[in-house]
Amino acid sequence: MAHSTSSSTPQRKRTSVTSPGRPVPVGPVLSELGAQIQGLRVRRALTLEELGRKAEISPGLLSQLERGLGNPSFSTLHKLAYALDVPISTFFQGSGSQNGAVVRRHERKRLMLPTRQLVYELVTPDLNRAFEMVWVEFSPGASTEKHPYVHQGEECGLVLDGELEVHVGDEVFTLQPGDSITFQSTVPHWHRNPGTKRTKTIWTVVPPSF
Repeated sequence: MAHSTSSSTPQRKRTSVTSPGRPVPVGPVLSELGAQIQGLRVRRALTLEELGRKAEISPGLLSQLERGLGNPSFSTLHKLAYALDVPISTFFQGSGSQNGAVVRRHERKRLMLPTRQLVYELVTPDLNRAFEMVWVEFSPGASTEKHPYVHQGEECGLVLDGELEVHVGDEVFTLQPGDSITFQSTVPHWHRNPGTKRTKTIWTVVPPSF
């Protein structure tokens, strides 16, 4: 992204993030995400300082994100979604389905993260449906324990490959390929991959609130 200058100082380049299907250029994606965060903040009449305080992140970091200069972690996006009162899937990026019915694998909107420990892709065309389906991958050891999900509705998760530990309230369930789990999304819940291979899952949420 950076171009050569007369300075001898090396210029930093933005790389591509590889997602299932194809590499995605980071620069445009982060710019789109930054504009989205800024738009939500402005519509809620919040200053950088006010949103930073609600989301428990520094105004400086928030300013960088809005200008497309930072690559936010899942934790940061989780905090911003909560502070802005929107589903995390609001931050999924990409062109999405071109015909409104079929979503090709390479067309899925996805949540871009600095690492591929967690991969989230929207399987349904958009969030303007009665339900949403999300493809989620967990690398070995990946966990969302630090920020349990709490949102409206009900959800069902199906493990396609690997192993997944699902914590719902005080209960713990270990799922193998072919196993599924259904619960109320209003109960705090989080996930962990306790295995040594990548875990692939698919989730349905009614109504769209993840």
